[in-house]
Amino acid sequence: MQALLIAIVVIIAAAAAVYFYMPRPPPMEKEVVVYGIWAEVEGKNFEKALDIFEEKTGVEVKYIPQSDIRTAIMTELASGEVQFDIALIPWAGLIKELAKKGHIEDVTSILEEEGLKDKLVKDLLEMVKVDDKYYAIPIKMSVKTLLWYNPKVFNNYGLKPPENWDEFVSVCETLKANGVQPLAAGGKTKWTLTEYMEAFLFGMHGPQLTYDLIEHKVEWTDPRVKESFALMADLIKKGYWGEHPEAEEGVPQFTRLGNGEVGMWLILSATNVFMSQYFGFTPGEDYDVVRWPNPNPQAPKTVAANADYIIIPKKAPHPVAARKLAAWLGGAEYQEAMVKMKGYLAPNLDVPLDAYDPIDSKVILILRESDAIVPDLDDACPGEFQLVIWAKIQEFFANPDNLDSILNDLESEADRIYGG
Repeated sequence: MQALLIAIVVIIAAAAAVYFYMPRPPPMEKEVVVYGIWAEVEGKNFEKALDIFEEKTGVEVKYIPQSDIRTAIMTELASGEVQFDIALIPWAGLIKELAKKGHIEDVTSILEEEGLKDKLVKDLLEMVKVDDKYYAIPIKMSVKTLLWYNPKVFNNYGLKPPENWDEFVSVCETLKANGVQPLAAGGKTKWTLTEYMEAFLFGMHGPQLTYDLIEHKVEWTDPRVKESFALMADLIKKGYWGEHPEAEEGVPQFTRLGNGEVGMWLILSATNVFMSQYFGFTPGEDYDVVRWPNPNPQAPKTVAANADYIIIPKKAPHPVAARKLAAWLGGAEYQEAMVKMKGYLAPNLDVPLDAYDPIDSKVILILRESDAIVPDLDDACPGEFQLVIWAKIQEFFANPDNLDSILNDLESEADRIYGG
């Protein structure tokens, strides 16, 4: 009996020792710091959603909007004195650069542990993959290259939203003949013109050309690129974007579309919230949305899309809380809460279609019915080259006859920036 008691004591002592020395997960920190790009209405909505996380976990989330988030995070990463746990940024190209330099955490394990790999739009995840590892989680989606139009203007002239290229050109001709500018440009902001560039590229020659240009696997002087730009040049010279598309301010185009001064605008999904919440236009009456008709009917139905991603820096001050919040932001609970506050498209496919308003549900259907989803071309390129694209596309809209020299300049700069 005494031997049995001794054995039991030894076993208990051994178990206690094992428990004492057993590695334990680090404790959850009590706060997490998020740098972001969302301000005003979007920022306030984000903070409302973060309240749900705080109530569930007891972790306080400090959200700090940044007017120049690229500079803010790059400065801290370069100094090694990182003050944020999560950064919310829209540039897949920059994320891949940061991953290759070892500045940000691999989040593959978060995606796998939470089952998010199969729930988030695959193409958006692929945009931030380096060496088979994922370095960011998409938490908000933006669908680009959508054709917005004014239904009242169309009704006035007996027009229907174009379903193919011939109908699109016919609509442009009718609008122009009646003194309505067919297409908005907003070219002074530069990036708005890249929407058209991307749509002509994949609309003529399919999605692979976009991927190849992003990786600089094909030259900007490639005949397919030139053919796409040449078609665009023809429409510029016909006046479909007005007399000086490169000089148009960006924001006023929302009002011009709603007032019927322009008939159509190829622009991003956030147009819905801008038109309704910021400018007071009525969805379905003053504006609506359809798929962009490919110039080449044989090309796959494609949309460009990008996301606002979250990244976790190396040396995050609160790494455990950062991973917990990152997992929640990638999930359906958070994303559905944001969708219901309007102006938000969820990359998580578990968010039901009926959570969206009628216009955004059309956008989601356009996305889901697409044959291909490509990255926003300039956003996915190295940051320095993105600025080159912006400058050159503005120059192209100002001087479409300079097509050859513009493409040569793009190729020369791509060679320099990508390293030949």
